[in-house]
Amino acid sequence: MAITVTTTLAEEYFSASIPDIDFSITGDAAVVTFTGNSGEVILETTLYPVAGHIRLRDLSGLVDEYARAALVLHLSISIQEMVGQSASGSPTVLSTDVVFCRADISEDAATFCSGRFLSLLMGTKITALGRLEYLHFVGTDIASVTAHYSDGTTESFTPTVIQGNDDYKTIDVSASNFLTAEKTLTYYVVTVGSRTQRYNIDFAAPDAAPILLFTNSFGVQELLYCTGEHEVKPEYTRSSAYMDGMMRNYKIEEVRKFEADTGVMNTAMANWADELFRSDEIYICNFYNNTINVGKEITIIDSKSERSNLLNAIDRFTFSYRYAQRNNNVLQLQRAGRIFDNTFDNTFN
Repeated sequence: MAITVTTTLAEEYFSASIPDIDFSITGDAAVVTFTGNSGEVILETTLYPVAGHIRLRDLSGLVDEYARAALVLHLSISIQEMVGQSASGSPTVLSTDVVFCRADISEDAATFCSGRFLSLLMGTKITALGRLEYLHFVGTDIASVTAHYSDGTTESFTPTVIQGNDDYKTIDVSASNFLTAEKTLTYYVVTVGSRTQRYNIDFAAPDAAPILLFTNSFGVQELLYCTGEHEVKPEYTRSSAYMDGMMRNYKIEEVRKFEADTGVMNTAMANWADELFRSDEIYICNFYNNTINVGKEITIIDSKSERSNLLNAIDRFTFSYRYAQRNNNVLQLQRAGRIFDNTFDNTFN
């Protein structure tokens, strides 16, 4: 009795691009067991060959949610040949690391993860003092930041690791962390191994509303600061009937609908902003007491993210959203003195 595996697995894959696995057996069946981190059994099943061959299909669909929960899933596939009801020989074990990703990326997972951060932002990001910025990466490399100031000088910093494990890290790369007395920060570059990400400082520092925390295609969270117009447009559906001879509303359904504009973005950020519109987990954030606080979950109900190659084209997107919860009558005590969003600053009060 023998197992012959004709598929060779690489050391690392994205969850969206795991290949099918082909193998052949001479026995009656094969017990295939998929295990994840800490030996968790994902699936155990008995498969029967056709002309001695078995193919494992759509492994991406099988492990996608497990990879999302772990970000990096250590996948093990055990194949045990069976003759009748008895195991024959030792099992064949295949192993690979699966990095959660729902994007179709032309580079293989190992090359991408060693050279890029877990983001689809492929260029400079515009930020401002007071804004929180995160970066995520696979591995345990040590991060460094080179801050550039208006007088031509530079200074090096080590950003704070705010979460992670032996598989990935999240670092805080907010601009405020790299200020130096009597100097003006103009831009800074984050370096982790061969990965680099540049942040340019917007000296206008426009007020941002809404501030959105969303889960990207790699299962990690990023922040988008919208600097354009922000409107609230509540909608009410009233059900009425005559009661005791009086027309009364017996049911009022409120949807607190908001319309937002991202503001003008550079090309890299415009391409990256589509991550917000494809995200299935988004939270509204409030800036209060110099701290960003994560608030209610929201649902985007409409978006427009058109781009063109015209020389005079301006990249800015509009979208509509509502609170995800059923009760939309939300009172935000942390924003006392504001009308409804951060674009109305103290000069309006």
